[in-house]
Amino acid sequence: MTYSGAAQASSAREELGKALEALQQDPNIPDDVMAVAQNIAQAVGALFEAEKASSEPDGKSSVKAALGNLSQTLALLQDVKSQHGGVDIATQAIAQTMSKLYPLTTVPSRMAPPMDADKTIEDPQVPKAASVPAEAKGFQDTTEPDQQQPAFDPQRASMPKVAPTPSGAREKIEANIGATTESNFFVGFSGEISHGGVFLATYEVLPQNTSVNVLVTLPGNFEFRTDGWVRFVRDPFDLNSDDGAEPGMGVQFENLPPEARELVLRFIRKRPPMFYDD
Repeated sequence: MTYSGAAQASSAREELGKALEALQQDPNIPDDVMAVAQNIAQAVGALFEAEKASSEPDGKSSVKAALGNLSQTLALLQDVKSQHGGVDIATQAIAQTMSKLYPLTTVPSRMAPPMDADKTIEDPQVPKAASVPAEAKGFQDTTEPDQQQPAFDPQRASMPKVAPTPSGAREKIEANIGATTESNFFVGFSGEISHGGVFLATYEVLPQNTSVNVLVTLPGNFEFRTDGWVRFVRDPFDLNSDDGAEPGMGVQFENLPPEARELVLRFIRKRPPMFYDD
């Protein structure tokens, strides 16, 4: 048995190779850009593992790892201070690649049905990847015409979600984040951490759209407090949750203070954030 998303992983890996090449064209590439290039290389490696995966869970796990690396890359690109011609091309290419990989993470993993000598087993169906306008910076979209859906718009996808109006006092919660905790930061297609938030692994989830004030604690006795709202919930009692996803809730940041953003960026240089977009 091979991973049903292997072809999409292969296509995404090839496109990321173009992004990596765009960043490396300058022989005097700055250190901050080279650091970003290394993250893309890690995503390429994860996608290679997805291509070779022998099962759906293993393939999906590798794709999720690649999305984590790409989320980390986009976040770091937001903090690149030097001017470099390949950054815009790489940013567009990464957003396109993520739009094609993300549907693979939402497909339920399938167990192989019992073998019936009189029947053949059909290949699992994977949603077609969203097509992306290829005009920007000369980057070419290799999606076949008959596989294309309505165009993915990176600018629209990167817009921050609108916070609900608080109806009363904000719920006070705490998120402890470390190198190996289930709790972690998350970002979307923009890669901008202030448009993302923090996933709190907990069985005591709050209703979606609840306004909160969250204290985030980090290794080294660093912490910050910010307002937010519950953007998504993983139900702890959902027995059909795929791949054993940790229960909890994703808190979207509201008006993240600059000093808090710097703390988050320092942390995700060491640990890739989750990717989430709805």
